[in-house]
Amino acid sequence: MKFVISLTNSIFKVDLVFGTSGFAKELDSFFYDIKEASLPSFKPDFFIGRDFIGQQISDVEIISEEDFKSRVSKDSEANAFIAVGSPIIKNKIFNMLAEYKSLKFPTVIHPKSSYDKRPGKVSFGQGTIVCPGAVITTEINIGDFVLVYLNTTIGHETSIGNFSTISPGANISGNVKIGKNVFIGTGAMVLERLSICDDVVIGAGAVVNRSITEPGVYVGVPAKRIK
Repeated sequence: MKFVISLTNSIFKVDLVFGTSGFAKELDSFFYDIKEASLPSFKPDFFIGRDFIGQQISDVEIISEEDFKSRVSKDSEANAFIAVGSPIIKNKIFNMLAEYKSLKFPTVIHPKSSYDKRPGKVSFGQGTIVCPGAVITTEINIGDFVLVYLNTTIGHETSIGNFSTISPGANISGNVKIGKNVFIGTGAMVLERLSICDDVVIGAGAVVNRSITEPGVYVGVPAKRIK
């Protein structure tokens, strides 16, 4: 079963957030925004990561991955969010959690984002997070653990593979096919009817005007592979 936190889903509890940096704090603020939209209050039991151990985010303790493993049994039922931008780290966290069979990974759709809400027009995989200001049009398929960041646009008939991240202000035109583990940097643009293969990094401000068929890092206008 997939859970979607949005204006149309009113009962949910946050248990675990994996991530302790800036995006984890932003996700915490999104939960407050959802509360302000007259939905129940959301507050995680723990933030989990490798940095800032022993500190707090909004009065919630930050614990290490090792502490998480000692406190949470492998058959515990919990809701988990991966609040990380890097596709590589998202994969690592998900693989670490493979033995925790009772964890659920809700999808978060911020109430100040927009998408075509007609049945069958837009699909979201588990664990995906859509941030405020994102505009997702129609006939779009977004996979698992995708991050659609602040003020992005995603055009019609586009697909985005698992664990990919679309950074703030990026613009994805219509009929674009984005593979798995793709990171698209802040303010980047992908022009219409192109495809990007798995395991690609697009630098901030880059303009992709040709399909990308080899993994690597691409920067510039137009985007060219640098490694």
